[in-house]
This record gives sequence, structure tokens and C-alpha cells, in this order.
Amino acid sequence: MEKSDTRSLYLLSGFLVVIYAMPFVVGVMNDNVIYDLQWLADLTTVAMSGLMQGGVYAMFAVGLTLIFGVMWVINVAHGEFVVLGAYLTYVVFNAPQFLGYGAYIDPLLAMFITLPVAFCLGYIVQKVLLNAVIGGPELTPLLITFGLGISMINIIEWIFSTDYHTIPYYPDAFVITENIRLGKNKVISFLIAFVITFSVFFFLKFHRLGKAIRATSQNAEVAMVCGINIQRVYLITFGLAAALAVAGGTLVSIQFGFNPETGLTYTVIAFAIIVLGGRGHYVGAFIAALMLGVLENLVSFMVPNGTALVEMAAYGTMIFVLLIRPRGLLGPKID
Repeated sequence: MEKSDTRSLYLLSGFLVVIYAMPFVVGVMNDNVIYDLQWLADLTTVAMSGLMQGGVYAMFAVGLTLIFGVMWVINVAHGEFVVLGAYLTYVVFNAPQFLGYGAYIDPLLAMFITLPVAFCLGYIVQKVLLNAVIGGPELTPLLITFGLGISMINIIEWIFSTDYHTIPYYPDAFVITENIRLGKNKVISFLIAFVITFSVFFFLKFHRLGKAIRATSQNAEVAMVCGINIQRVYLITFGLAAALAVAGGTLVSIQFGFNPETGLTYTVIAFAIIVLGGRGHYVGAFIAALMLGVLENLVSFMVPNGTALVEMAAYGTMIFVLLIRPRGLLGPKID
């Protein structure tokens, strides 16, 4: 490891120590840190909830990592695909009510409908909008996805209005100990996100098509010479990334309220994750997502009015990691 690379890794480690210490420092200054069993139990609950939340973040962030790693496209509409997943789930969840039946469809079962729809939508977006500009100026696909995101926001607002929606799902909690409880919707979301994320990981690692995707991400020209249809790889990659984002939207929708404009938040979170984990690095994105989920929950727990500063934690992490170590934790060296 080169000295400059080692130095940047130490700087990044120091930066992470500082940002994780800051919520505790602010908490001490505002008397929010109380060294008793109840406070420690609350802190444990917050940290575990952060890991659960980070698992969901990881699932939709790795989709953005795939797009960037394979096609070098900065998809600024990724958060809008997450919100689209939330609204598709909302529609399927309420479908019996719309039809006059007094019942609801389990939002997790909705994924059997929403994920194929999302894959097809991503396939079409890649084929119609992006295939022609891959390999050209990097600004062109960025502007295309920016316009796509704005269009998606306006279409969703036109159909559903700007009101916030929620999907009630297992509002009670698992009792870990007398003082530690975790919301069932968080635990279920994490488990599903974990299964989906690592299913995709093993698909990329061992399946022939997954190996073709990885080969294209490493060197598209060599992959094409070896007989890989890279245009087909691009189509499948964007479809898979869209499906991961929509699945993330489903899992987000059973935990938080959402409206058409919440996509920006998830776009920022996804970018912060791939910057911290390493652009194009799947495992790095998963680790970074868990770290960011814990950080957000610590800020919300320790800092007065911390909920309003949660987004700033993601912005700040992204900016300083780019300044200190642009390749992130596990990303390849940047020439």
C-alpha cells in the first residue's frame, strides 16, 4: 500500500471516529447523556435500529453502485425509484379497498408484483434513454436521469397529490430484554433486505450472467471481445438496480411516511453510501450503509432536534470522504 493511500485511510478512520463521537459530545453538552441502565438500553436500541435501517439503505444503494460500477452513469433519479416503490406498494396494499372489499394486501407480498414491474421499467429506461449515451460525455446521462427524476416526481404528484402517506404494518415491537425493544417492521424489513442484498451478491458472484456483469464493470471492451453482449448487460443491470430501489421503497414505506418529494433524501443517502463504501464496490456499500444508519440514529437520539440534522449527517459524510479519500473504504484506486 502506498504511503499516500495509507495516509488517506488513516485520515478517513480519524474522520469516522470524530463524526461518531460528535453526537455523544453534543449529548453531554445538552445533558442528554445519562449513565444509567435505562439510557444504555436506549442507546443499544438506537444502535440496533440503526443497523436495521442501514440494511434497508444497503439494498437500494447497491443498485446505484451497480449502475455506476457497470456503466459509469450517475443516476440522480435513484431516489425517485425508491419513492415509486413506496407508491406502488401503497396502491397494491389498498387495492381491495379501492375495489370495495374490506381487506388489505400484505405490503411484502406486493413485491411479487412491484419488482417485475420495476425491472421492466428500468429495462425500458436503459433501452430508450441511456443506451445511446453510454460511453459519451458523463454529463449527458446525468442530465437525462435528472430530467427523469423530475418527471417522476410530477407524475406521482399529479396522481397522488403532495400529501404524505403511510402503510401501517406491525406497529408493535419484539421484546429483546425488559428495556430493549425493536419494532417488528424494522426487523422484518432488515431481514428481507439482507436476504435480497446477498441473493444479488451471490448472483453476481456465481451466476454466469452475474459474472458477465462483473466482467463488464471491470473492462467493457475486453468483455465484448470475449463474447459478452454488453448492451444486454446494461439493460439487465439497470433493470436490477430499479428493482432493488423499488424493493427498498416497499421496506421504507412500512416504516416511514412518504410523499413524492422524499426521493431526494434517498438519493443523497445512496450517494453518501457509495462514496463512503467505494464507488462500484458492492460489499463496501453494504458496510457503509450500516455505518450511516447507525450514525443517523445516534444524531437523532443525542442531538436536540436531531431529526432535522439527519440529512446533514449524510451530506457531511459524503463531502468529507470525497475530500479525504475519494476511493472510499474499499473502492479501487482513482488515477
